[in-house]
Amino acid sequence: MLAPMLRAVRRPLTLGALALVAVGALSGCGGIGQPKPYDSPGINGLVIPTPTPTPADFVDTVDNPWLALEPGSSRHYDVVDSGRTLGSIDAEVAEATEEVAGLDATVVRTTTDIDGETSVDTRFFAQDEDGNVWLVGADPATGDAWRAGEGGAEAGLAMPADPRLGDGWLAYVVPGLPQASTTIEDQSQQVVQTRESGSATTGSGEAGTTTRNMYEKGAGLVSVEDLDEGWIAVRD
Repeated sequence: MLAPMLRAVRRPLTLGALALVAVGALSGCGGIGQPKPYDSPGINGLVIPTPTPTPADFVDTVDNPWLALEPGSSRHYDVVDSGRTLGSIDAEVAEATEEVAGLDATVVRTTTDIDGETSVDTRFFAQDEDGNVWLVGADPATGDAWRAGEGGAEAGLAMPADPRLGDGWLAYVVPGLPQASTTIEDQSQQVVQTRESGSATTGSGEAGTTTRNMYEKGAGLVSVEDLDEGWIAVRD
């Protein structure tokens, strides 16, 4: 969304990864725990998706602790399936912003190299003054580019300021693209697990993907597991 960023061919295009031990621990127990999950306001009061973000309601930086995007930063991920390395993902946050719907959007460019195939996906994010991160546009590796406020496209949520167990939202609404959604299915004070269905991490118009994303507070998106294909992308 960040949205998180995966191609439907199960070629991951994403930011983040979680230590493998954390993924293993999750699979071996009933969950990562939900200490007082409803003490936060979650997404109450947010209009998702939103067709026309109000620039005055947004800030210049994306520093949400679950999805911080520092200009000039980069992340590298290994993509593994059954012990076999399939390839790698490199994500870079651009130094310069780009105007989208009157906002100074943060630009994230992700290069995926899997089984000799290389693709590039670019996404645009903006954070409101309450700390919620929005996906406001995308130039996908395949499919049509879109920007919030143009051609009926509406910005969706990438990460709320206060993730709350059970909350769900649309990643975006773009005419001609299938609906994509995200649900928080588990959480602790330091880790949030989401389930993303449709093409929530692509913007490519290719439906049918389901992923489990793990976010670590202070580190951002740290792993992506494709629940259909079985691979996992892990940040090194």
